[in-house]
Amino acid sequence: MIRVKAPLLDVLKDRVLVANGAMGTALAARGLTLANSAVANVEHPDAVRDIFREYREAGALVFQSNTFVGNARMLDHAGYGERHDEINRAGFRLAREAVGDDAYVAANFGPTGLLLEPLGKATAEEVSAIFEREARVLLGEGPDFVLFETFEAVEELEAAVAGVRAAGLSVPLAITFSFSQPSGRSMMGVTPRQAAERMLALGADIIGANCGLPEVTVAAVREMAEVTNKPLMMQANAGVPEVRRGVACFSGTPEDAAALAREAVAVGARIIGGCCGTTVAHIRAIAAAVAVTPSL
Repeated sequence: MIRVKAPLLDVLKDRVLVANGAMGTALAARGLTLANSAVANVEHPDAVRDIFREYREAGALVFQSNTFVGNARMLDHAGYGERHDEINRAGFRLAREAVGDDAYVAANFGPTGLLLEPLGKATAEEVSAIFEREARVLLGEGPDFVLFETFEAVEELEAAVAGVRAAGLSVPLAITFSFSQPSGRSMMGVTPRQAAERMLALGADIIGANCGLPEVTVAAVREMAEVTNKPLMMQANAGVPEVRRGVACFSGTPEDAAALAREAVAVGARIIGGCCGTTVAHIRAIAAAVAVTPSL
């Protein structure tokens, strides 16, 4: 009998779900140095599939396709622009194959790195077209939801969402902002409250924060909880990175991640995973901390 899982938003009303940890960190641990981590989908598919499988076994039930840097601008920069559709399609399929139909897999979109007018030369129309192209591939794979993550500029986020909607968005929309500055603001000066209000205005079903220091990221989620009852998502980095012999090493332990997860649940987070520097050990500790089992 085919098992049909409950819609993600319904599940989040009753329980906390754990998301996967870092992909780039796991690829680097395997000795794979890549100009673009999405390229691994076609150059090292077994490694990508194994990483997703290991996160599933650690307790994760929410996954992001390995397409964070799969937009045309990022792939062109790495010299793989002509393989755009192939790389994005593989990035989703490898996740689904590894974690099964009963887990939740997002079509994952990251920033282009472009600055929009008047700060830069890119137009909103150009940026929207980049995301629409990627979305036409990923939405065709049947994701459970769409996730925009690590955005720091509201203007690019607005253009990105417009592009994905133009491609025919029909699944829940999740957005997480990055607050990379010690002040708790994004690189472009956006506060968590301002980001939350804008994400909600764009129709987000899930909002949150990712790719920041643990204390800054959980504080951002706490502030967002003050302006919404929507499900909140948090994926912090594993502490502070330190370069040792040319390799970025992160200070945060699995025990630190578990403590942060408990704090995040207390302030309202419903999806908790990890960003840069987090490993299978971190995700396993998070799952244990919030009493999550690998199956629904």
